[in-house]
Amino acid sequence: MGAAGKQIRWSRFVSRDSGRALIVPIDHGLTMGSVQGLSSVREIGSWLSHSSINGIVAHKGMVSKLADAGLLTGQGVFIHLNGSTAIGENPDMKHFVTTVENAVRLGADGVSMQVNFRPDNHGHNLQALGTVVDQAEQYGLPVMAMIYPAGPTDDAPGRPMRLHRHYLRIAYELGVDVVKTAPPEHVEDIGELLDGLGEDLKVVFSGGALQADENLLGLAKAVANSKAAGLCVGRNVFQRRDPGDILSHVRGLLDG
Repeated sequence: MGAAGKQIRWSRFVSRDSGRALIVPIDHGLTMGSVQGLSSVREIGSWLSHSSINGIVAHKGMVSKLADAGLLTGQGVFIHLNGSTAIGENPDMKHFVTTVENAVRLGADGVSMQVNFRPDNHGHNLQALGTVVDQAEQYGLPVMAMIYPAGPTDDAPGRPMRLHRHYLRIAYELGVDVVKTAPPEHVEDIGELLDGLGEDLKVVFSGGALQADENLLGLAKAVANSKAAGLCVGRNVFQRRDPGDILSHVRGLLDG
C-alpha cells in the first residue's frame, strides 16, 4: 500500500495506539436476510458509535441510511462491492452489485469484496480481484478482499494450510491491500499462516458465527502477538447482549 491516498484512508481503520484495526462488517443482510443486531438503523445505532470501532464494511444502501442518520461520523467505511444470497442458486459465486466509482461518490474510504474459492470458480475470482484493484488504484482507495476456501475439503496433512496460504498469496500477487480471512482452526497456527506474508500484506481475521467470549478474546490475544493487522468481526459484536463490553475487551487486547 504505497500511495499516499491509500495510506491516509487506511489510517482511518486502525488504532493510533497500536496500528491494529477493529472493523465491524455489517453486510450480512444481503446474504442472510434480517439478522439479530442489524434489524434496523436504530438497532445498529445503539452500538455503532462505540469508541473501540475503527470502521465498518457495508453495502451501499446501508451506508446511505446510516449516513442519513448521522451515524458514520468518524468511522472508516468500506463499501462492499459484490455479494450473493444464501437462498440463491450458487451462494459461493459473488456478483458485483455496485462499482468503485459509486463507492467514491458515497464517500467510501475503501472498497471490499468477497471471493469464496471453489475448484470451479477460480477464473471468475481472479478476474474480479484484478479488475477491482485496477479500478480502485485510480482513486487511491485501499481494497479489502474477504477470502475463504469453499466447497469440498481436503484434510490431508498440511493441505488446508497450504491452500489457505495460496489463497492469501493470490491477493498479494494481484495488489490487494487488506485480506479478511478466517483464522486457522488452532489460533497458535496464525504465525505459520502469515509466515512471509504478514510482513507485506495486511491480514485481518474474521470471527464467524457467534461464539463464546473466551474464544473471541483468545483470537484477539493471538492477533496482538502476531503480524496480523487486526480483526474484522461482525456477529461476535452485534449479536451479543452487550456489544460495548466485548468491544472494550477486544480493543484492550489489540492495543495492549
